[in-house]
Amino acid sequence: MKKSVFSLSVLFFAVLSFTSCKKDEIGFEQQVTGEWHSVKVKLNGTDVTDYFMLDLDLAQDNRFDATLKVVTFPAGSSGVSHPKGEWTADDSSQQLELVYDDSGETESYEILELSDTAMRVKTTQQNGDRIDITFEKL
Repeated sequence: MKKSVFSLSVLFFAVLSFTSCKKDEIGFEQQVTGEWHSVKVKLNGTDVTDYFMLDLDLAQDNRFDATLKVVTFPAGSSGVSHPKGEWTADDSSQQLELVYDDSGETESYEILELSDTAMRVKTTQQNGDRIDITFEKL
């Protein structure tokens, strides 16, 4: 009898010590963190991917580095800039906000779609232009 009580006690504690393994949910901020490359860009509904490229590195410390390449009409010359700053992600509003170091300006992106490998955002410029960008995660 003592043996079976002891065996049951050991079994009981063994069962309690194991927890079920389920995949931890990844938070919104963790999902957007990483290196992103634009694969499709639309300006007011018109595809301008050949003229606009944005690489965006959203670091875990909430700093960002970007590379923006713009080809201008009609000369076809291109300009490259490398803005830096701080970023925040708001899960409740599905917003990504960039604050630029050099100007202190803030740019907000509404996240329309987000997965482990892709993100689609939109932003509206001060002049009313709407920019939609589809990114792939590097």
